[in-house]
Amino acid sequence: MKKIDYTFVCIGTNRIISDSFGPRVGKKLKQVFYKNENINVYGTMENPIHLKNVEYFLKKMENKNQIILIDSAIGRKEDIGNTYVNRGGMEIGKAFNHSIYIPANINIKTVIGAKEYMPNYSIYQIEQIANKVAYKIVQIVFELSV
Repeated sequence: MKKIDYTFVCIGTNRIISDSFGPRVGKKLKQVFYKNENINVYGTMENPIHLKNVEYFLKKMENKNQIILIDSAIGRKEDIGNTYVNRGGMEIGKAFNHSIYIPANINIKTVIGAKEYMPNYSIYQIEQIANKVAYKIVQIVFELSV
């Protein structure tokens, strides 16, 4: 049985706290999967994927097997920390009034803050939510590998 290749694409930037969720998850996934040749992780705090460079990464992803997008979302106060998993790609950049659609097999969006609190998001809170999401992803990947 052939192993499935996974490509995680973590969207965001390291320059805006509220948009750093994706790269924070990417950094954690890269730390766990760095030796695994069946898993690629793009979009970390060191090398983020954002609106200005996403076109370059889209070309790199053309022949990838299972593409999983990870991004943050702004929602209601009561939804902070909720994660939504859907089939297909997603538009990125809506919060910045400029969006690009990225094709994928699965997209994962996590609400990291409420609009009324922008731009006063807690780095600690975003880091904690990123840790939880990364941990769950790692758990699922290891369960699928058995």
